[in-house]
Amino acid sequence: MAPGLRRLAARRGGRPRLASTWPCHQLDDAASPSFAAQLGCYARALSGVDEVPAPLKAAGRAFALDGAHAMGQPEAFVFAPVWLIVRPDGSLHLALRPKWAQKVAAKGWGTVHPFARYMAGAVPPQSLIIYAPRDESELAIAIRIIAAAHCYATGRIGEVALPDSRW
Repeated sequence: MAPGLRRLAARRGGRPRLASTWPCHQLDDAASPSFAAQLGCYARALSGVDEVPAPLKAAGRAFALDGAHAMGQPEAFVFAPVWLIVRPDGSLHLALRPKWAQKVAAKGWGTVHPFARYMAGAVPPQSLIIYAPRDESELAIAIRIIAAAHCYATGRIGEVALPDSRW
């Protein structure tokens, strides 16, 4: 389990609604613009990360790994080498290892990307929408989830290579 997900508390309150059309934006409970900016700044500071144009004309800030760091499984990427999109509403599009994704979804922090249901096989089931943080404590959880997605995309937790990574 990714270190930041070991003691993951349940998200309080109901789940926000997502649009059923691409790119499936969150329709309510958007984050403040400062939270979305902080999520992007955190992601940009991780090792091997560059900010790039969002793939497939998705709105938001996209983050890619350079070739030396993009060693995760192909399913670890939204659209290789992009591993994270911070959307304008503060929600996140990312991927997690299946066991990690199940825990995050079960605790109410996100859901499987709707296109993983509509386009089975084209979008892996560990492709998630993480709900926008509503307060500082939820911002801290979103940052932990970003860190876990970075581990998945780099194929390692610290110095330990994940199974099936390209290291």
